Amino acid sequence: MLGLGSLAAGGAAAMGTGAFGSVEATRTVNVDVVGDQSAYLGLDADSPYAKNVGKQLKLDFGPNGHGGQGVNADAVTSFDGVFRMDNNGPNELDITIDKSGLANPDKWHFVPKEVYDEYSGSYPEDSFYPSWDNFGGYESTNASGGGLNPGDSTLVGVAIDTRDKGSLPGGEIRYAVTDADGPYGSN
Repeated sequence: MLGLGSLAAGGAAAMGTGAFGSVEATRTVNVDVVGDQSAYLGLDADSPYAKNVGKQLKLDFGPNGHGGQGVNADAVTSFDGVFRMDNNGPNELDITIDKSGLANPDKWHFVPKEVYDEYSGSYPEDSFYPSWDNFGGYESTNASGGGLNPGDSTLVGVAIDTRDKGSLPGGEIRYAVTDADGPYGSN
């Protein structure tokens, strides 16, 4: 009799009983909204060309109060260590900078210090490592080229190419951050 009962229970489990259809539960969620300096991806001004305004990092290559009014015409101007990215989270991160919000995104290059040092201060086309094809490749994306470990930071330089441009308006850049070990877009 015991064996027959076990067989009947096993058969019901294999076919499903339909007894578990949904769950409704309440859980606590807490989110702190902080400025760029204190966020999981910390963004901090590290030069006269970057400022933390309110809760956001702002880059400004306009008049500087010392007689300079902007970058040279028909030139490539590079600025070493304009801002710092800090990994204030628990996981290694891959960081991509989406430049598609800038006017003429192919004229702007954001380069982590490690990449800059590896190429002795030059900005060769192959020194950028776009990690998200969705952003359109080299013209609209710069990436870290590797992971940024928890507690580590990197300085980011900026190169601005004004060759064949009379003016170069700015715009916005967007940071896409993923766990280095996870599939892109999942974290």
